Formats: sequence, C-alpha cells, structure tokens
Amino acid sequence: MDQNAIPCDGCTECCKTDQVILRPEAGDDVASYDVEYIASALYPGRRVPALKRDPRTGFCVYLVEDGCAIHGRAPWTCRRFHCARMFKALGRLPRAKRDALWARGDVLEEAIVERGRDRLKLAETMGLDHLLDTDMQVAAFEKIVAATPRR
Repeated sequence: MDQNAIPCDGCTECCKTDQVILRPEAGDDVASYDVEYIASALYPGRRVPALKRDPRTGFCVYLVEDGCAIHGRAPWTCRRFHCARMFKALGRLPRAKRDALWARGDVLEEAIVERGRDRLKLAETMGLDHLLDTDMQVAAFEKIVAATPRR
C-alpha cells in the first residue's frame, strides 16, 4: 500500500499551482512531455525542465476537465507528490524555517497547504499517515531555506 490509498477526491489544486520539475535521473523522459525550462528554488542558478503551463490559466497543460491527461505516464514528481506529505513535512520544520519558506513567496501555496492539512487529517483517521514518508520533502525544504538570502 502507498500514499495513493489516501484519496485526492478529485482535487487538482497541485496541477493548478505547482510547476512540475522533470527528473530524468528518476526515469522521466523529458522529450516525451511538453516542457519549458524554468528557474527553481530547489536548483538555484540553474534552469530545469518542467511541464509547460497554459499561458491563459497558469495551469499544467496536461490538466483537462476530468483530471490529468497523462495520469498513466505522469512524471516522477506527480507520482510522488501528495499534499498531505508536504503538510506533514512542514510540521517537522522549526517555525523559523516554515516562516522563511512562506516569506519567499515561491515555494508554498496556501490552497495546497490547506488541502494538505485536510488530507493529513483524513489519512490519520484512516490510519494511513504512516505511508507519508517525509524525509525527502523535509530535505528539499531545508535545501531551499539554506539557499534563501537572509533579509
């Protein structure tokens, strides 16, 4: 059993706000997706391949009315992401680091954080919160905070 046992219940908020970075080292075939190269807080000073955004809506170009058009071949980041994991990982960080992530303005989205809170509560009710390993997410947050210039 994995994190997918915790239902999204049709939510596509992450498809509307998160830019999905492709990870060739994790098996993503960059050439098989419609991509753009972006600057990312996770890779300072580099431009990395990411799923293209619809210029009219800002949503992932693969988001269609009934969900993800490429769900069966979704990139590693999409398969790995769960808002409940992200929320749980935030809870492992000291307040100052959470504040630094919020202050950046390019890492956390309020709608996804709130949805993550809701999904984590559901996971706990279902007895599935143990499926949400947070080590990689915490490490990513720590890396971003460390690369954030102090004000």
